[in-house]
Amino acid sequence: MKKLLTAVTAATLAVGAAAQSSVTLFGVVDVGVARVTGNGTSRTGLSTGGANISRLGFRGVEDLGGGLAASFWLEAGLDVDTGQGKTGGALSFNRRSTVSLAGRFGEVRLGRDDAATFLNTLIFDPFLTNGVGGNNAFIMLGAPIQISNAVSYFLPPGLGGFYAQLQYAFGEQPSNATNSQEGNYVGLRAGYRAGPVHVALATGKLQGATDGADIRIHNFGASYDFGVLRPSLLWAREKRGTAQITAVELGVTAPLGLGELRAQASRYDTAGSDADWKKFAIGYGYNLSKRTQLYATVAHLSNQAGAQRAIGVQGLAASGTSLGGSSNGYELGLRHTF
Repeated sequence: MKKLLTAVTAATLAVGAAAQSSVTLFGVVDVGVARVTGNGTSRTGLSTGGANISRLGFRGVEDLGGGLAASFWLEAGLDVDTGQGKTGGALSFNRRSTVSLAGRFGEVRLGRDDAATFLNTLIFDPFLTNGVGGNNAFIMLGAPIQISNAVSYFLPPGLGGFYAQLQYAFGEQPSNATNSQEGNYVGLRAGYRAGPVHVALATGKLQGATDGADIRIHNFGASYDFGVLRPSLLWAREKRGTAQITAVELGVTAPLGLGELRAQASRYDTAGSDADWKKFAIGYGYNLSKRTQLYATVAHLSNQAGAQRAIGVQGLAASGTSLGGSSNGYELGLRHTF
């Protein structure tokens, strides 16, 4: 009887422990047929991540008691068109690789994560920076999208809609290097989200090999959900040495039938030159279910005399264009989440 009671007690404790922790497999599989054109040239093929970046991930959380929880997140980007990972064809957790401790004080997160200064350009873009329609506000002068060796602190939830994140990443240069601070990054993001209102701003710096190679990033986003439509505004600026590019994007999303209409118009101004460009895009995502969407997007980019930008998409490189030329993009794809 004693042995039986011991076994039952052990089983009960095991079940209790299992109830307080969980591990989830998740991901996105997104692939489409796309065509990108430039002046006198075009490219047609399969794209990936036209609506959401394709990925495979694992996340888990453990309740430590006393209001504390530990968690991990491992997320790898995928090129579904080729079946390869994002890192030279290999599968690696290039999108996020973190471990966290959270409680009433907030959350401390360690590892590779989205850069704090990238998130506004993602969230306030109707296309989430994806596909032929996504904005170019996060790839202007080399600001980081994800950042390695990062320590992040997040305010706790329940602050009346206010939130904030402070992030520092180590460049990990030797102390006797010419510039031991090279690669260091600091970013701050703060915002307010309650009801239909969402506003956020971010600022940061990635240190280069010299002061002139430092990249300074500033952006601001705002949106208001009217129910029938949600307009958004994104302002973003990157500066490196004497180079400076400022982006302004007006976007809108609106429920339409069983899906969502999305559109954006953006302008990119290069300080002191005519290397400016504009981009327009409109698309529609039709929800076949809660997890599966069929989507289509068309986009047009026009350059001023000193610019040579062209529309590309993950899995299908831009075909290029001439100085002052234009570029178009078309995409029809299927996205499934699990």
